[in-house]
Amino acid sequence: MNDFDVIIIGAGASGLMAAIEAGRRGRSVLVLDHNPRIGEKIRVTGGGHCNVTNREISSGHYLSRNPHFCKSALARFTPAEFLGRLAEHGIQVQERDHGQVFCAGSARAVVEWLEREALAAGVLIRTSCPRCRGSAG
Repeated sequence: MNDFDVIIIGAGASGLMAAIEAGRRGRSVLVLDHNPRIGEKIRVTGGGHCNVTNREISSGHYLSRNPHFCKSALARFTPAEFLGRLAEHGIQVQERDHGQVFCAGSARAVVEWLEREALAAGVLIRTSCPRCRGSAG
């Protein structure tokens, strides 16, 4: 097996975003998922339109032993930045109640975009990994 700088268990939204960023920073990245396809939860959430972000995100919405970590993380990558990335790739969104932002079309567009970005960043993705069951995903 190859040596990887980063191994991520779970090819969901968080796992893929982390993999993309690590790959863009020159790290060798492997993503493992027990599902046969990546982004399975993304595809089904929000009635197939996936809740991509929330405009009302703040550190007050999170519980943590270190509340400053959340502040730092949210300041480094804002919902507006994420929405900008979606717009750059032609993924249209619609805002609903309480600042919830969903895909205007199918959640499949988000999954396909994440996969393209991961592959472009050199990320290796392996699905149907039986030992990955029980991951945080």
